[in-house]
Amino acid sequence: MPNTAVIILAAGQGKRMQSSLPKPLVPVLGRPIIDWLLEAVHKVGVDTISVVVGHQADAMREHLDDSIRTPLQSVRNGTAHAVDVARESVADADDVAVFVGDSPLIRPESIERLFRVHSDTQAACSFLTATFEQHYPYARIIRDRGGSVSAVIEERDCTPEQAAVTEYLTSHFVFNAEALWSVLDNIPVHPVTKERYLTDAIGLLLERGDRVEAVGINDWRELVGLNTPEDVSWAESVMSRG
Repeated sequence: MPNTAVIILAAGQGKRMQSSLPKPLVPVLGRPIIDWLLEAVHKVGVDTISVVVGHQADAMREHLDDSIRTPLQSVRNGTAHAVDVARESVADADDVAVFVGDSPLIRPESIERLFRVHSDTQAACSFLTATFEQHYPYARIIRDRGGSVSAVIEERDCTPEQAAVTEYLTSHFVFNAEALWSVLDNIPVHPVTKERYLTDAIGLLLERGDRVEAVGINDWRELVGLNTPEDVSWAESVMSRG
């Protein structure tokens, strides 16, 4: 991918995983979660990769290849803050993808589709989405009558009607770099959590009339993030069945 960089968010502690390892290093079918994602990213031809580390940063850096940049998010203030921490490490890119480091099921073909739609439409932001067959506490995609994205709302902020939407966003984005950096500093602090969320960039881009593309894939399971030992067992079952 010409002049595209990928930021992988991998700084969290992952307490629910109940492991002494940082969550991205928890094994799934014998390989760390993050290695599955890194393999998919490499297969689509991205060479500039920045993994944001935080919890057990030394262990993460020891595991990762020397070619991968590892900016430190010493205080975890949300996904927008994590991307800001990585900004300098991807400063030369024309497009910046942002993925979460706990999603081992995503396929290279889905990443390629995301990049292709983003390039073909010249969108400011594109992201993967799917209609989920079971509930997860993810952001909901709100569409207007014409089918275009009108809002993306985190579950905690949804009305009951919005919470019933089954089309989810799970934080697999690609941004035009100039558009991303122009709105990142304007993302507000959430009044309850006191963190800044990257999903709010979508609303800021829509407000000023920029193009946003929701890129649907058929298999929602690719977009599930793993947070518990039960999630790992589920993912291993899915991956073993092929």
